[in-house]
Amino acid sequence: MLDRLRAATLLVALMLTLSACASPEAQANPQPTRGAAAAPTAAPTAAPSPAPAPTAAPSPTPAPTAAQGVVVAGVDVGGLTADQAQQKLARELAPLLLPLEVRAGDQRVTLDPAAIGLRLPLDELIGRALAAKAGDKIDLDVSYDQAKLRDALGALGQPGAAPPAISVISSTKAISRSFALSGGGGVDIDAAAKQIDARLRALGGARRLTLAPSGAARPTPAQLQEQIEAIAKQWKDVAGVYVYDLASGQEIASLNKDTVFSAASTIKVAIMLNAYVSLDSFSAKQDQALKKMIINSDNIAANAVLAAAAGGSGTEDALHGAEQMSAMLAELGLPHVYLYVPFEATEYLAQKKVKFKLGPKRDGAAPYTDSGRALRATPAEMAQIYLLIDQCSRGEGRLLEKYAQRLSAKRCQEMLDRLNDNGDRFRMRSGLPRDARVEHKSGWIDDMQADVGIVRSPGGDFLIATYLWRSTKVAIPDKVFQPFLGGFARLVYSYYNPVVASK
Repeated sequence: MLDRLRAATLLVALMLTLSACASPEAQANPQPTRGAAAAPTAAPTAAPSPAPAPTAAPSPTPAPTAAQGVVVAGVDVGGLTADQAQQKLARELAPLLLPLEVRAGDQRVTLDPAAIGLRLPLDELIGRALAAKAGDKIDLDVSYDQAKLRDALGALGQPGAAPPAISVISSTKAISRSFALSGGGGVDIDAAAKQIDARLRALGGARRLTLAPSGAARPTPAQLQEQIEAIAKQWKDVAGVYVYDLASGQEIASLNKDTVFSAASTIKVAIMLNAYVSLDSFSAKQDQALKKMIINSDNIAANAVLAAAAGGSGTEDALHGAEQMSAMLAELGLPHVYLYVPFEATEYLAQKKVKFKLGPKRDGAAPYTDSGRALRATPAEMAQIYLLIDQCSRGEGRLLEKYAQRLSAKRCQEMLDRLNDNGDRFRMRSGLPRDARVEHKSGWIDDMQADVGIVRSPGGDFLIATYLWRSTKVAIPDKVFQPFLGGFARLVYSYYNPVVASK
């Protein structure tokens, strides 16, 4: 009996061992036992096809851009896409959509560009810019309803019975003279429409415009000349004055325009121009020096700008910059405007035994002044520098022809903006309205003071250069010069914008 029990135990152990050694597949898929219902099995699914290898996405086509140097309405859009050019032009041309105050005699009307349907065709301008060649200039084109413009001008009234007349208002001080307008009324609609059309297209022009009353546009150049000479007589020494009308491109009055004076700090506009011609861009330090030179008339900053234009930083580099600048001016046809020695550098150069150039003992036309021989200018030639920059800012003129590699309408406008920031309000600006835009640079030494610049006015834009010299052994105080510098500016401003005489 015991033997049978052992045999049964061994059999059970053997069966357990065989079960544990079965293959994994057999365990995972046991066969149904006989007599039991077979469990349904899932239909086999097709193996998924391998995913294709991803291919590189095509690069987006770059948006077309305007060629380098393309200028639209004085705005540089070179290298910009259509969207970028749209944004820039919309921003820069926005002032043209501001209301324009129009005045004739004692009547005024505010002209809303939207009311006359003024339209700036930006899409057309941008299309032309994208198709233009490098360096092309595209003029601004505007459209508006001329009938609505003429209707708006009708609010200025009809001509009066009395013809308009020009007179001169002067206080007990002969240095305060202004032209005054009395009588007349209404406007010549055809002439007014032409004048307004020009202002509607003039980016940067004042949003005020004085129309010529019927029968008299403004004082005559002969009247202006007469009054300039009257003020100059009160100066009792050498006065040089030059007045240029930007609209007609004509000199309208002058006095001793070719007399050579010390340029003093008025030369700093030429130093700035030379820096723009010589350098593609300015470092933060150079930009700060330019600001100090123009706004504060800082001499050390001027020397730094001269040196930077010559590729250096010291006094001797400034000397090279001065010679470089003077040669540039001579090439532009301005032989009587030059700076041969940097500011406050004569003693240093003498100690270093550095040679430098000087002008002739007597230069220019009579009458003569004690101008020195290293730093000189004439009213007419200094004014020409401003005229060249202004022309360049409008995408034309000799500066762009000679220095197109570095200059552009945008950079020239930047120079005018710097001059408008000039901090001197005691000389020329003392005779002008506080809100007038005046792009100028003044200068002063013991026996001479001057101011030169462009004045933007409702009745027209003009360029004026005034130099005053007095023979003396002592320094003359500012209060002697300043009323005359302001007086000449006030007189010329009233030539374009006559004071309306009270009835």
